[in-house]
Amino acid sequence: MIVGLRILALVIDGAVCFCTLSLLFFGIGWLMENTGSWGLLFIPLAFVLLIVWPFAYFGVMMGLWGKTPGKFICRLNVVYVGGRPGLWRGLGRETLKLLAVGSGIGAMLTLFQIIYCGHTWYDQICGTEVNFTPYRRLTATQRRYRQFMKEQHREQNAGTEDAP
Repeated sequence: MIVGLRILALVIDGAVCFCTLSLLFFGIGWLMENTGSWGLLFIPLAFVLLIVWPFAYFGVMMGLWGKTPGKFICRLNVVYVGGRPGLWRGLGRETLKLLAVGSGIGAMLTLFQIIYCGHTWYDQICGTEVNFTPYRRLTATQRRYRQFMKEQHREQNAGTEDAP
């Protein structure tokens, strides 16, 4: 199950990264169009963004929060010795991951490692681990207790509303 969630999280993150990169390119295009001959200065910025943005998107979010939007939706988080990986470790992990997934053989090797070992080579190098946090469901006793407390609260409020 975690293999499918990791792939789904990567697809979601790839779509979000591509959409935000498209918006950035749209803004750069608008600047190039409206600044006249000065617009040519934005061409190197576009090339730098094309290379740097995926690493910054994945790495900074991973380092600061331990998850990206795709991992958040799939309830996955990356931990390093019980805490967040940190900015440099997150950047390093995501750089290695993008290099692995970006090549066809690296993607196959990564998928094989996740299925058979439960972790990838870049997780081993960085000392990180991907955890799944399931929804917390209430037990039958907890549900009955909460229902009892709601009824008690309603009875108390009903008694104060009837008073003159």
